[in-house]
Amino acid sequence: MSRLELSRISRVYQSGAAPMTALDGVNLVLSSGEIVGLVGESGSGKTTLARLAVGLDRPTAGIVALDGRPLTDASGRMQRAVRRRVQMVFQDPLASFNPGRSVGGSIALPLRLHTDLDRRDRRSRVAELMTATGLDPSLAGRLPRALSGGQLQRAAIARALATEPDLLVCDEPVASLDVSVRAQVLNLLVRLKRERGLGVLFVTHDLGVVQRLADRTVVLWRGRVVEEGQGAELWRNPTHPYTQALAAAVPTGLEPWRARRRSGLGGAGRQPAHHVAADGVIEGGGRQRVDDRGRHQE
Repeated sequence: MSRLELSRISRVYQSGAAPMTALDGVNLVLSSGEIVGLVGESGSGKTTLARLAVGLDRPTAGIVALDGRPLTDASGRMQRAVRRRVQMVFQDPLASFNPGRSVGGSIALPLRLHTDLDRRDRRSRVAELMTATGLDPSLAGRLPRALSGGQLQRAAIARALATEPDLLVCDEPVASLDVSVRAQVLNLLVRLKRERGLGVLFVTHDLGVVQRLADRTVVLWRGRVVEEGQGAELWRNPTHPYTQALAAAVPTGLEPWRARRRSGLGGAGRQPAHHVAADGVIEGGGRQRVDDRGRHQE
């Protein structure tokens, strides 16, 4: 079992004369075989945290470690063996593909970089990956623009699975898809968790989705983790004012919080929820309160 741990992570960007703090002392753990939802409004630091989790950015302070070992070396490079084990699926599937390379060629690229498979075996493996993610292998020769959004996001997942990773970081992977297609992609992620023991960090602002999909949910507000809980328990009885404001904005399934007065935290719960049923979602369990510096409290 693999374990990705982000400890006391801070990320500060220089914007003119005034620094901008995107993350401030964040702790987060992702293990194989679980789906962790990371929720928060736009600008809360979700994408920054996702990029740090896969080594696409470096923290200003703190440590990102895989099985106790730093994700990157002193120069900021991510080791090849580590990169195979942690992969990412981006929000915009079209923008994540080379427009001049076939879909099959893009899926095969990680196989060229990380395996010794010859061209024939790579082609066979691409067909297996496309079939596993619900795509017709005959689409392999097409350019990205010839596929629908849902097909292309499935291809992105197939590409991420090419190196047989232990952990997958998904940054708003269904935000640009139609509702019916979202359900297909979400059910695919649940199946991959169940069948392959894949760990998934699911970054989203869609509370209806994360409520049904995630085994555990982490709430991010203004660059800090303010609450964390298991399954539906977090949403049944949220304790932090920001989580309460988010829960109050969900129109179905959280009725006890609808009548609660909004806490006045700007921007909470402005996005509508989409309700997706996914077999195999684990519900129930305990909950932890996290203080404003990201420390767990009993």
